Amino acid sequence: MPSVALSLETLRRLVEVGFAQVNGQIALVRQELEQVNAQHASLAQRVEQDRMTADVRHAALETRLDALEREAVTRSQLADRTRQIIAVVTVLLLVAGTVISLISLTRN
Repeated sequence: MPSVALSLETLRRLVEVGFAQVNGQIALVRQELEQVNAQHASLAQRVEQDRMTADVRHAALETRLDALEREAVTRSQLADRTRQIIAVVTVLLLVAGTVISLISLTRN
């Protein structure tokens, strides 16, 4: 009987040591999980801040693009303006030529 009692005592100590080791490992896993959760929360906050910053920047760029589109001159508009300027200059040259011709005729 003493050997059975000794064996049971040894088995009890081994089980207690095993439980202590398992409890220690579980505590370590819980601690690491808490650190991971804290890192996750921090990263989630950073992502949200970056997203909000990007949204603000996107809105500002959209506003600038809208302003540029309103103020931009298209090629067809530029061609029309060039034709108008050429027509005005042609009329001015014609008027100047006519005035010069009339002046030279009146002097002769």
